[in-house]
Amino acid sequence: MEGWKKIMTIKDNYLAELKRVLLNKNGIEAMLLNKKTEAMKVSLNGTDLYVKEGQFEIASILLFENEED
Repeated sequence: MEGWKKIMTIKDNYLAELKRVLLNKNGIEAMLLNKKTEAMKVSLNGTDLYVKEGQFEIASILLFENEED
């Protein structure tokens, strides 16, 4: 996906949506991409959170600073 950078994978879809909304409220373009992979015959579901490449650093600060609360 050109122009977008994956910032994290989140297993909980609801939490992923909350993080996307948090970023959007702070003026950062973010989108979610659901994925399903199989590793060692165990199904792992997750949602990848992407942000625009130029906004990656500020999004990282905002997300990880917010987790400490």
